[in-house]
Amino acid sequence: MAGSKPKGVAQQLFEAQQRRAAHKAALEKAARAAQEKEKRAAARREEAAARQAQRAAEESAKRQQASDARQVQQVLRELEKRETLRQQAEARQALVRERDAARDEKARAVQRLKDEAAERTREIEQRVAAIGGVLTGRDRGLEPLRADTGAALESGGADGFADCVSQILAERAFLRRAHPEVAYSPDARRLTVAVDLPRPEGVPSDRAFRYVAAQEAVVAIPRREAETQRVYRDAVARLALCVADYAAAITAPEAVEVIAVNGHVRATDPATGRPVRPCLVSLLVERDAFELVALDEPSLDPVRCLAHLRALLSDDPLGLQPVIPFVDPGLERRPSTEAGAATVLDLTAMDPYDFERLIRDLFLAMGFRAWKTPDSRDGGVDAVAVRDDIAIGGVCVIQAKRYTRTVPVEAVRALYGTMQEHKAYTGLVVTTSSFGPASHAFAAEVGRITLVDGARLRALIKEHLGVDAVVSGRRTATS
Repeated sequence: MAGSKPKGVAQQLFEAQQRRAAHKAALEKAARAAQEKEKRAAARREEAAARQAQRAAEESAKRQQASDARQVQQVLRELEKRETLRQQAEARQALVRERDAARDEKARAVQRLKDEAAERTREIEQRVAAIGGVLTGRDRGLEPLRADTGAALESGGADGFADCVSQILAERAFLRRAHPEVAYSPDARRLTVAVDLPRPEGVPSDRAFRYVAAQEAVVAIPRREAETQRVYRDAVARLALCVADYAAAITAPEAVEVIAVNGHVRATDPATGRPVRPCLVSLLVERDAFELVALDEPSLDPVRCLAHLRALLSDDPLGLQPVIPFVDPGLERRPSTEAGAATVLDLTAMDPYDFERLIRDLFLAMGFRAWKTPDSRDGGVDAVAVRDDIAIGGVCVIQAKRYTRTVPVEAVRALYGTMQEHKAYTGLVVTTSSFGPASHAFAAEVGRITLVDGARLRALIKEHLGVDAVVSGRRTATS
């Protein structure tokens, strides 16, 4: 360079040394910077590695936690499954127990219903058996009571005798609610007893009971009407025979030769709704004939027995179809003839012509007309009369017998011949005394003959002529 001095060696050495020192410092600085950079890079790498390791650890921890959670969930699921299975098993067992208990309870309920059906059936059978036991269960050994009835007859006459018999009958088995009404006809030596029969409702309407599984209930098996009819007719027949047996047992044979039994039932007429008391059975039998019946024979059929004795038994007692009683006890009692009593007419003590006029006036008052009296040759009055309401022809033959003894059956048969002779559709036999069982049987067989005994005759005279009449038993010389 122009104008500058050349540097010296020292200067140059110094400057070279400085340059070397500066270069060295720069190298060192660069080395330090590189080293620092390396450190920082290493630190970053370590930090990154640490973070990676941390992340790995965290990931590993998470994976472990997830694995643990899965294991826990699996264990819980297993436990839950086991619990569910246990609960299901317990539920099935409980259901089985409930089903078994329900089946046992149902079986017990079914058995109770079957037992109830059997018990109710037994009750019905016992009631029917009780109906059939009227004869076998009747009172026995009543003959000592004949002394009481005999004493009542001696002290109280016919009415006292009837009252005594009625009281004794009211205390007998099967008659305590029968309200026996008794009348005694000393002329005919006939004892008439009317009793109240058990109502048809007493026969069970059901034949049996049975358990029906489909309905789970006890169901009644209804009794057929024909069977109910048979049972009730049998009961009516048994009670009639029982009453007749009692009447024969407590009365002496010399006092009672004929026994009449009427059985009535108190009911309501379905047509009118009013109370009625129809007669369902009427028995009129001679004592000797009745005592031939073996009431204790197990094979005895009460209905056929009554038919054998020519009794009247309703064909339809359930329908309250009545029969006409042979004798009405209400007409058997005579009006009083004691001093102070109203004037009465003694039929057997009347003049025969007065008696004829009385009979004529009676039947004319009853609605008959065209009265004609043929000659009488048998102590009675024979007449042919006409009544407008008689069904066929209107002709009726009337024969009156002023007897103190029982009218023989031949007189009734003779009337039937007279009816045919006069072409009469109906006939009446009127008597001041009574008719025997044979006469009633013949009249019932013909079906067109009406028998009017002394009791009924007195009632007709009172009803249509307003006169009280008695039958004393004393006959006039010309009668």
